[in-house]
Amino acid sequence: MEPYSEPASAASEIFAEELISAVDIYHRGELIFSRAVETETGTGWFRCSPFRVDLLDPKDTCPTRIPRPETESGCRELGEELTLSWVLVDPAGRRAVNLSSHRPVSVQKHWLSGDVHARFAVVLAGEKGAASEGGVEEGAMHVREVSLQMENLDGMYMSGKESLGVLGRAFGGARKGMKRERGREEGGRRYEEFLAMKRRRRERKLRAEGAMDTLCMASAVFVFASLAFLFLWGR
Repeated sequence: MEPYSEPASAASEIFAEELISAVDIYHRGELIFSRAVETETGTGWFRCSPFRVDLLDPKDTCPTRIPRPETESGCRELGEELTLSWVLVDPAGRRAVNLSSHRPVSVQKHWLSGDVHARFAVVLAGEKGAASEGGVEEGAMHVREVSLQMENLDGMYMSGKESLGVLGRAFGGARKGMKRERGREEGGRRYEEFLAMKRRRRERKLRAEGAMDTLCMASAVFVFASLAFLFLWGR
């Protein structure tokens, strides 16, 4: 994953006051969900808050004829049958990029609620690496949540300002010309690499925190021993 050399604040200036998300979800080639929404990007609230685009209101659902899987193998089969196109449009710059792995990178069923969550992802070049994740939740044959978020290597959701910087790189043409079949394989491979990088980064942090804890403990022992020595010496 190549480093992102342009500051996020500079990249965000290329956008007008809005982005448009055009989203289509298919099951076995049949369109089951289609929607376009506008997102204002020029407000201070957007730039300081975690980046998130929701296509459905909390009380809205979209009925489908998809049977809910009951087993892990059923979830895997559903993952082979679902496809997503999430095209993000910069109307001012007349540019667009598809922020989807086309097929889900994972399909999981919640053990308690029974809801099924299909996750699509694409890895974008950023200052520390970032993954754009689109989630689709299905329960009782209804789509009830479709959302897009940006996550960095630390597992933290990125702000609107940070996300605009990464999206500026994506609009530069990193995903242009990628064939569909190749895009599926490449998207899945890059997402697995992203997860591996997250694990290595987390392990390094844990080792560093462990070393710091040891150092603090040694310092505490040293201070305690010094105070005891001074106390005894004073007597």
